[in-house]
Amino acid sequence: MTTKMLFSAIALTVSTLTSAMAADVTMPYKAAPAAAAFSWTGCYVGGNVGGGRGVNEQQPIVGQDFTANHNSGWLAGVQGGCDYQVGSLVVGVEGQFDWADMKDTSTTLIPGGAIGFLLTTQLDRVATATGRIGYAFDRVLFYAKGGAAFAHFNHQMTQTDFAALSVDFKGSRDVTGFVVGAGLEYALLPNLSLKAEYNYFDFGTNGYTLNCSGNPGCAGVPFFPASVRQNMQTVMLGVNWRFNTAGAPLVARY
Repeated sequence: MTTKMLFSAIALTVSTLTSAMAADVTMPYKAAPAAAAFSWTGCYVGGNVGGGRGVNEQQPIVGQDFTANHNSGWLAGVQGGCDYQVGSLVVGVEGQFDWADMKDTSTTLIPGGAIGFLLTTQLDRVATATGRIGYAFDRVLFYAKGGAAFAHFNHQMTQTDFAALSVDFKGSRDVTGFVVGAGLEYALLPNLSLKAEYNYFDFGTNGYTLNCSGNPGCAGVPFFPASVRQNMQTVMLGVNWRFNTAGAPLVARY
């Protein structure tokens, strides 16, 4: 073997061994950037709009049995609260106030006569003070709520012959009760979230009085004591502006 052939063989062997060793060397791995999970921790204010339907089980008035009326209509208002997140668990408190126009009228005829009574019940405002607990899937929050409820109802009884005679008796009452509900909230933007919510209200049985109103024909007529058992259900859509440092990271996800 000539010297030239020997050097060629050595060079080929070294090249082969170098390639084999290089194939076994692990290249450095750079981890992917951590994904930031949305944080629900912080306070918020917002607005809502929705509708509802209530049941008013009237007790007999002036000896007449009234069928339950089902007041329905709209409500809209504002809310505010604060949340705190630990892991996926979110707890918080919330206050809400809504203006409303939910009303209905039931009719009762005096047996054997042409005189009837119209009884109208109207909800014009409602407020709640509740606690919230939920489970977050990043920007999606499922929650339940419960607490105290406060409402104002207007009542009117009209005695009428459905022609010329019409005498009004009016009264109103602030009532308290409880509310339970559930909802879904979605963080559309770092500081903006949308929600859909269902609530059940129960105000128990409350008394009120009906007095002659604006009609000289009932001067001297005593007031009528009355009582009614009330509950209602509402559904609403809302929007919240959140003060939570623009959805600061809660945990790092890889």
